[in-house]
Amino acid sequence: MKVMKFGGTSVGSAERIKNVANLITSRGRNVVVLSAMSGTTNTLVEICKYLQGGNPEGACEIIAQLQQKYAEHVENLYSTTKYKEKTGKFLEEVFDGLRSLTKAIFTHKEEKIILAQGEIMSTNMMTNY
Repeated sequence: MKVMKFGGTSVGSAERIKNVANLITSRGRNVVVLSAMSGTTNTLVEICKYLQGGNPEGACEIIAQLQQKYAEHVENLYSTTKYKEKTGKFLEEVFDGLRSLTKAIFTHKEEKIILAQGEIMSTNMMTNY
């Protein structure tokens, strides 16, 4: 068994996720660690900065842009309606959760929750693929 770690560029697009999935499955049982898709962490940091600055509307605009980007990745990654819908539903819950944090007092805890979502989303997308 091997531990395999893939950075954001490695899982930065639907095509790259497919390549990583092929690599993982061709090597037997592994422990796999995935980063957020390329650019996602920077975008999540930007959302946090808007919230720290008291601009929830700006944060919501960035969340909507990121959600659209992920919707495109889902469309390109999955060939079946079942997995497009399953992953789409999961991601919708993540983005709804991010939007809910724009209505609360923004603390270090909310920042950590937001920043963790990139890895959670890429791991879910890989698992479903």
